[in-house]
Amino acid sequence: MEEKKVLSPWIISKRFDLTWFIAPGLISVIVVLLANYFGFPEPSPLGSSRTSGNALPPWLWLLLIPGVDVSHVYSTLFRAYFDKEVWNRKKVLLALVPFLCFIAALILYSFGKLFFWGAMAYLAVFHFIRQQYGFLSLYARTEPKTESKLPFLLDKICLYMVTGLPVLYWHLVPGGRHFEWFMEGDFYQYPNRSLSDFIHILFWVWVIVYSLSQVYLLLKGRRISAGKILLLFNTASVWYVGIVLLNDDLAFTLTNVINHGIPYMALVFAYSNFRKKQLPSFFYNAFRNGALAILTFSLVLLAFAFSEEWLWDSFVWREHPYLFANSSVIKAELGVGLEGILVPIFFLPQFTHYILDGFLWKGGKNNSELEGFL
Repeated sequence: MEEKKVLSPWIISKRFDLTWFIAPGLISVIVVLLANYFGFPEPSPLGSSRTSGNALPPWLWLLLIPGVDVSHVYSTLFRAYFDKEVWNRKKVLLALVPFLCFIAALILYSFGKLFFWGAMAYLAVFHFIRQQYGFLSLYARTEPKTESKLPFLLDKICLYMVTGLPVLYWHLVPGGRHFEWFMEGDFYQYPNRSLSDFIHILFWVWVIVYSLSQVYLLLKGRRISAGKILLLFNTASVWYVGIVLLNDDLAFTLTNVINHGIPYMALVFAYSNFRKKQLPSFFYNAFRNGALAILTFSLVLLAFAFSEEWLWDSFVWREHPYLFANSSVIKAELGVGLEGILVPIFFLPQFTHYILDGFLWKGGKNNSELEGFL
């Protein structure tokens, strides 16, 4: 059974991977391309992007930001803090990382609001790229081992090219983009038409070169993971369409959030189902029933996500009383002047998620809980 898992071109199974790891990003790309063709809907003046900008219709903001983006952050609870064995073995790491993140956030915010959000934006970009690298590594493990490390080196270069080049283009294109990662001005801008055009061309040159390399390997008789190819195609499509091709907040947010959040939550759900005996009794009993497991997992994440967004809106952004029923709290102006401490506190779950993920999903003897699952 173990040997069959290693030889499989899929991480969980063909059906699961295609449904939850590959399809979400590709569907989001198709949706924004169709929306662009038929005309993007005008954003509501009451809408909001990830932080405080007017960008998305309220219902879509609720679906994408609390529903997916913030919810996926809290799925780390199931990967680490709710897993009794992981907590017992890594309690120092799991306790120390949030503390250090909070101290770091306090220091960063002391340099100013824009400095803090800029630093977090670049950290988020790195985190988003590394998540795709993690999935790529899992798919590459299913390919036959050879003495040459060149094929996987090409895979890694491809992953970084199809994600890094669109972000670099974002920094260089004159006029910038009509969207931001967290808030306006969080990315440094160096407008240069010649450089942005060169980056755009380089993206497509690399896609062609990598595609030809895979055709060559197939002709040489090497078995190539279908999951790996689909993942790279999915990643390139999301980052190119969402950042370069379409200059629209809806296109960027929809593709970016869906392709990052849904696959991660699906992976954590599969992990939690595999490790359900290590979960507290309430979750263990829920995970013994498939439908109840999905409902419980989703409701727990949504409860945490909605609570966090309620805090952000009540004490920092103060923009959505019609969504969070917090008008009395907003009118009281609680927390005014305390953003320097409140923002680091409210951002702590996301900051912790960024850092912990670098440790939690690496293989090796320190992650024995992944044995048999991946």
